[in-house]
Amino acid sequence: MIAFRSCYCYGPQSRLCHPTYRQNRTPRVVRIGYAGKRWWVIALSFFLALCFSVMELGPMWALWAPDWISLVLIYWCLAVPMRVGVGVGWTMGLLLDVATFGLIGRLALTKALIAYIAQRFALRLRAFPVWQQACAVFLLLGMEALIITLLALMMGESDAGRPGRWVAVLIGAVLWPVIFISLRRMRRWARLP
Repeated sequence: MIAFRSCYCYGPQSRLCHPTYRQNRTPRVVRIGYAGKRWWVIALSFFLALCFSVMELGPMWALWAPDWISLVLIYWCLAVPMRVGVGVGWTMGLLLDVATFGLIGRLALTKALIAYIAQRFALRLRAFPVWQQACAVFLLLGMEALIITLLALMMGESDAGRPGRWVAVLIGAVLWPVIFISLRRMRRWARLP
């Protein structure tokens, strides 16, 4: 049974048809998980890392260049492991293989492996202070350099055992606090979780 009441503005009205009832009961469409978030920041950071990775440096400076994509990938796997993972690592590795005219799949394999390990231990690594995270990043980058060196030896490449690769691993671990703080600031600006 529908209850009628007297309204000063419209006379007797059904409770369900009253304008204030309809106004308060109209469902609003709110996308709870996406309101005000700027997910494009992740793609922008990977694009900048790709640009830094393929930037031409002199022959001496190329030995000192850290693996920017791996550093950014590790950060985003720790920060938002539900969004960035093995698929993103594989894609970025393939893009880097194509951009550097390297063997297709070599860097994709290592980036996917780094993403898997970082995603697997994301909750533990996030609890560490930044200097302990830098030690874990050193181990991840060292593992990547070791795999790349072994693949280069199996392919018979001449620069397989170059020492500059290990210097770049050390520089990447030293740069981790700077990368971490700058990407965390960017993530907070973008209101990402």
